[in-house]
Amino acid sequence: MRILNVLIYFCVGTNLFFSQQTIEKKNIYFPMDERLIQRKALPDPVQDSLLLESFEKIPFYKAVYTEKDFPYASKEHYYFPTDSISSYSPGLVDHQAAYIPDIYSNTDKVIYNRNVDLLELTMPNKHNLIVGDYIMLETKDGMKLESKVEKVPNEFTFSIKNNLPKSYSYFVRGKKISDLKHLDRDELIVLNMKISQLLELKMKEWAKRTELLENKMESMEKELRRITSILNKIR
Repeated sequence: MRILNVLIYFCVGTNLFFSQQTIEKKNIYFPMDERLIQRKALPDPVQDSLLLESFEKIPFYKAVYTEKDFPYASKEHYYFPTDSISSYSPGLVDHQAAYIPDIYSNTDKVIYNRNVDLLELTMPNKHNLIVGDYIMLETKDGMKLESKVEKVPNEFTFSIKNNLPKSYSYFVRGKKISDLKHLDRDELIVLNMKISQLLELKMKEWAKRTELLENKMESMEKELRRITSILNKIR
């Protein structure tokens, strides 16, 4: 039943709407790799009108997303961490290569190093990159470019090949990872079918039990009427 609840929360890529004021008319997207989250907070305890169950049973967060290309960027939304979905069914989550917005800022300084023919990009904050990482940059015209980190002079500066359009500043989106957690929709459909079949069997079982109980109750009512009739005659 808990897995069924999660499936209904997913709604296979659609939006859910809930009755409580705290999340009324808010879009919900599931699941979400937390490396895409800028900041998150636990919402007030809420109860959905569809399942009449508390969201406290599953990790559930209110979040603001960093990535500006997301259709829900800069808006407040709700999500389940992908890791919590894996605990219900490991096959539901797969891994993909993707860029995460872990740097997500403009360069402070861009210098061309003639000695090594590399561009040195200095960031306002620590970049946490190592040699061999791939990063996604964006020019002020919106052109996106992938570059490999060739050198790391310090924790604020890294060097890439000098093959970018000339610019005094670049927007560094973030580095490429190979394990971004992602919902496997095919696996979700298969799981949904399995659960639907199990529910159908349960429904048939409960329908049969209900019919037996109704027949038993009808027999007991007949017996009660017979006994009542006998008692009335005795009086």
